[in-house]
Amino acid sequence: MLFDCRGHEVTALNQNAVDHFDNTVSLFLAHSKKTPEALGRTLDTDPQMVIALVSKGFFYKMLAKVTTDPVALEALFKAKLSVRERGANHRERELLQALDDWCYGELDKAITRLDNLLDVYPLDALIVKLTHACQFLRGKSLEMRASTSKVLSAWNEGVRDYGFVLGCHSFGLEETGSYTEAEKVGKYGVELAPNDAWGTHAVGHVLEMSNRPSEGLEWLSQYQDQWEQCNNFSYHMHWHKALFHLELGQKDEVLKLYDSYIRKDHTDDFRDISNGVSLLYRLELEGVNVGSRWEEMATLSANHVNDHSLAFADAHYLLAILSSGNRNAADAFIDTMQQKSMGEGTSQQVFRDFGMPLAKAIRACKTGDDDKCVDLLLPVFDNLQQIGGSHAQRDVFHRLLIDATIRSGRHSTAKNLLNRRLEARPDNMWALKRMEKISHIPETGASENNALNDMEMTA
Repeated sequence: MLFDCRGHEVTALNQNAVDHFDNTVSLFLAHSKKTPEALGRTLDTDPQMVIALVSKGFFYKMLAKVTTDPVALEALFKAKLSVRERGANHRERELLQALDDWCYGELDKAITRLDNLLDVYPLDALIVKLTHACQFLRGKSLEMRASTSKVLSAWNEGVRDYGFVLGCHSFGLEETGSYTEAEKVGKYGVELAPNDAWGTHAVGHVLEMSNRPSEGLEWLSQYQDQWEQCNNFSYHMHWHKALFHLELGQKDEVLKLYDSYIRKDHTDDFRDISNGVSLLYRLELEGVNVGSRWEEMATLSANHVNDHSLAFADAHYLLAILSSGNRNAADAFIDTMQQKSMGEGTSQQVFRDFGMPLAKAIRACKTGDDDKCVDLLLPVFDNLQQIGGSHAQRDVFHRLLIDATIRSGRHSTAKNLLNRRLEARPDNMWALKRMEKISHIPETGASENNALNDMEMTA
């Protein structure tokens, strides 16, 4: 019998393979660029190691690309063959089934299965991170918090990778509005694991949501040597720095970060594209001429016309395509989204309920029909987290909606949305400027009854 570093039984050829996999998990927790190499060493040592094969499948599913799904399926089939030939324990079989659920469209079932595993194996750092990551893709902030909350009592400083688990818990706390506790837990976690980019980023989110941009820049810069060792997550960390600079009105610094770090490497990962798209759109809303930067974003985004794995990603792709002025490509993109939404499964439901209204609202906004944009987006506004991503990431669509209400003359609705924003984020400069702009302007674009209906929909 072989065991991992936390005492879990592992089906493997030898202890060397198990040790390699322990290292893989630690690197995965750190968002390290060395994770694929470590997983490769594990599978070189034991090509049939079921938990390593399952992990490979999860890693490739997280890329949300039609071109990487076959790699995930291959890993799934190899893992099933391994179980048939070698057998597997309960933990491994349930992880395998969770991957199977996701590969065949049932992400919500996979999340439930992973979360249930935490009741039995609270010290399994891999399951903690996989559960957290999948819940994040689904916008399940309350579930993120609940999942880490129930395992914390099993952990302490003597258990390997404790700091990373605290980083996950910090992010769940932040996304559910417990900013003070999130900051405390996150900073403690980073103290234990300075290379925990996710925990560093969780504290960054707290500072973003509580409008402390100068502190945010100081915090992120303090650990920059650590998080720059990450995979493409380092681009997202620079994106957070750019948000702080934008809040401080330092637009030139934002463009420098965009060119030198955020889009220095012309990657087509949906997270990298989302960073670039949302930042360019924020800049344009502030009157900044971003030049030809939309062209790169639009070209890469159009290449994802057949992916449609995540509504969050698709909304950013579409925003890029429309911002470049390519209406025909945008229409084609929305048509294929519509086809995707007709199937069965978790992502199809999300597309039907939230992805399609958001996509059509973006198209209306970018083609000059702000009234239609508001009518489409307002009814789903309060549940937009279902598309995934964080509050900070989805904020680009909040800004899009608020500015559309202002441009369409629906100032009562705009004031209502801005007041709600200021309740959640007091002293938010973006909201205060918008509020000042419309504070003395009467309703012009919609009837008084429609304005009242708008306010009821966002209550």
